[in-house]
Amino acid sequence: MNQHEVSTPRRGLAALLLSTLFGRAAAQPAPPRSGRPARVGIVLLHGIGATGESMEPLAARWRREGWTVSTPDLPYGGPAAFSRDVATAEAIVSGELDKLRRAGAERLVLAGFSIGGFFAAHMAGRTPVDALVSIAPNGGSDMKKVDDQLARARELIARGRGQDRTLLYDAAVVGDERYELPNATPAAYVSWYDPAGVMNWRAVWGRLRPGTPVFLVVPTKDLANLRKVKRELWEGLPPHPANRLYEPRADHLGASMASADAAAAWLRETVESRA
Repeated sequence: MNQHEVSTPRRGLAALLLSTLFGRAAAQPAPPRSGRPARVGIVLLHGIGATGESMEPLAARWRREGWTVSTPDLPYGGPAAFSRDVATAEAIVSGELDKLRRAGAERLVLAGFSIGGFFAAHMAGRTPVDALVSIAPNGGSDMKKVDDQLARARELIARGRGQDRTLLYDAAVVGDERYELPNATPAAYVSWYDPAGVMNWRAVWGRLRPGTPVFLVVPTKDLANLRKVKRELWEGLPPHPANRLYEPRADHLGASMASADAAAAWLRETVESRA
């Protein structure tokens, strides 16, 4: 498949029919009332260890379309990474969506890069949005070898120290490299890294709402673990005629800007289109 090829996921005729009959009405907010383009609001989520500022180049590109783009800081980034739990991140993203609605957004999009791509998908499974843009989604809790760190965090929780700042370690999804998390708290760490928890990537994908169109980006030079599960990710999407798999010639870190124009074109067609 080349970077311009479009495919439709295969989950069976029954699933497609159920999605058509029931999914779209539940998953999508009301369309705009006039023939003008919809006012689009996007919540764009950064990658691990970073902050919202890291997504500003992509946000600036999409703002040129006239869209409102929010780039919040999430608890898995910055100097205090993993000191706050998944529920805190959920509240942040929900709050940003509410702000966009109050500011006049008629169509809402969740987008994210790397772990932000999975967290955007997690949130899209919890709240109705008009589209999901998942850019090089990576870093699911079941993609990392941190069993020893989880055991230590759980031991500290059992000793009543779940909210204490503690040096714990993150792990690369490919290879054996590890990274210090000097301000993590054991309780927050477990909420993010428990392989049976909310950030298990297969569980995240399985909770996506029927009727939500997805623009999935898997760069041709991305990390081996993502390329390995590309087919499973693509075919596991809830059926939607607008779903698109885009494979830019880029590595993991270059994925956001390499897909910026293609994602914008897809959003114009899929989300902003006139009623």
